[in-house]
Amino acid sequence: MTGMDMDNDQKLWARAQNYVLSRQSADSGFCFYRVWGVEESTAPDTFYAVAMLRLWGMVIPRSAELIPWLQSLQDDQGRYSSLTNASFGVRALSLLAATPLYDPRPHLLHWATQAAGHKKAANSETLRDWQRCVQLQRMLAPDEPLPEIMRSGAEAILHGMEAAAGGFGSHPNLVDSGIAWALQRLLDQPHRPRDQVFLHACEDATLGLRLSPDGASTRLEAIFWGILQMVHLHIAPQYPQAVMAYVRACQTMNGGFGRRAGAIATLEGTFHAVMIAAGLSRNPLLQTLTGI
Repeated sequence: MTGMDMDNDQKLWARAQNYVLSRQSADSGFCFYRVWGVEESTAPDTFYAVAMLRLWGMVIPRSAELIPWLQSLQDDQGRYSSLTNASFGVRALSLLAATPLYDPRPHLLHWATQAAGHKKAANSETLRDWQRCVQLQRMLAPDEPLPEIMRSGAEAILHGMEAAAGGFGSHPNLVDSGIAWALQRLLDQPHRPRDQVFLHACEDATLGLRLSPDGASTRLEAIFWGILQMVHLHIAPQYPQAVMAYVRACQTMNGGFGRRAGAIATLEGTFHAVMIAAGLSRNPLLQTLTGI
């Protein structure tokens, strides 16, 4: 990378930092659309913001108020309104060296029991939910065996989404595959060699990483999951400069990043851009911040 590239990237991330800080709401949480007159912090946006600020070594503004707001996402029975709020809320608290007021594990076990009883066709949303459930259980009880209902449910979704030639998804792609690979690691399942073949088949000299081997497009989420898997496998991407070129193309005028070039900026898209760069530089904080 040239000196000019490095200077440009410093400006890239300085603008991204300003974008993230500008998305903090009056209640101290974060919301990517608050500039549209809506003060409605969300658990995912708050997690993304806290993780990025942690990576950059920046102080989390108003953390004393932020922690109680995150804790308020639980009711007095330890339940959350959704598995998404549970996952992002607890993980954000962890990054702030805080904990929920009530043990979330009974809520997780209840969710897993209900999910295992629904005989739905395997799909991307269900795969993501199982990954979040198991990830949170592992984080909250790292030394305890995984409840059998969680293990069997997670194994069933993996089986339903796997592709014989490698990768996961009804049409195998890097997003579903990345989530599945993360779930496999949480279950201590061995890496499948055909998945590395699939991963390399997604590499592209122009896009860095395609969404799928036979595709002609990508998005930051796909590149994020691909780079994350490469970090875990200790392999280098073939086209890192193309990856960063795509990342730069996704930055908008306000400093945030859209999921693809031309899309509106979100905290999720910005998180993916920042973590892709962290993966390319093998930043040791990557696994701590993603939990994957």
